[in-house]
Amino acid sequence: MNECMLDRQTAGCVVEKIVLPQIVSIKQASEIMKLPPYYLRRVCRENPDIAFQSGVKWYINLGKLAAYYNNKLGA
Repeated sequence: MNECMLDRQTAGCVVEKIVLPQIVSIKQASEIMKLPPYYLRRVCRENPDIAFQSGVKWYINLGKLAAYYNNKLGA
């Protein structure tokens, strides 16, 4: 590990903020967005950049889902 990661006071050191996406299951997204699970599964199949499937379960990136609805409703 370099010194910049250890000491934030070092001159010229840039500390980047890492933002992780909020990934939730269909059931959790359904409760948060107040949308039926079957509808969210259809949206996921039609827009593969919003979600991914692991086995039979879908996992949704909430930020991308919100952006999808903001663009859809704003158009």
